Amino acid sequence: MERCLKGEFPMKTLGASMAFVILMALLTPIRGADKESKTIQLDGKVVPLAGILEKFGSRLDAEAAPHWLALVTQDGKIYPLIKDDGSRLFFSDPHLQNRTMRVTGRLFQDTHLLQVLSVNSVKNGQLYDIYYWCDVCSIRRNELLKKCDCCGGPMELREEPVKK
Repeated sequence: MERCLKGEFPMKTLGASMAFVILMALLTPIRGADKESKTIQLDGKVVPLAGILEKFGSRLDAEAAPHWLALVTQDGKIYPLIKDDGSRLFFSDPHLQNRTMRVTGRLFQDTHLLQVLSVNSVKNGQLYDIYYWCDVCSIRRNELLKKCDCCGGPMELREEPVKK
């Protein structure tokens, strides 16, 4: 304590301070980072990537196959989905695969990797909000859970027309 009052810093304090400065530098957004990704809207169907690769004469490892889905657009472009909160509904509910969807997401520079930000189903040209509902608790979720995390009851897929 006496050394700190004289302006001398113990090595532990100096090391912790340097680690904090380095951590803050790494967490601070870099200017121009928004140029590395762009937000787009794509219409297409989410399908297992393994099936797409088989058409090209390649195979995805059996252990990896359940973890890879892709959006195939109407013009045949393929965008592998980044598995995170935004795309999890496609992984947890196979009923949403192979259906026309409008996906808003981010593409990262020089890749076709798609990070899903929001999803709407498309029926007869009309956009629909997709969500899961528990009738008992009146709880709305963005992904299918095996059971409601509040009451343990069933979660039901609901689709409502998007209001303009």
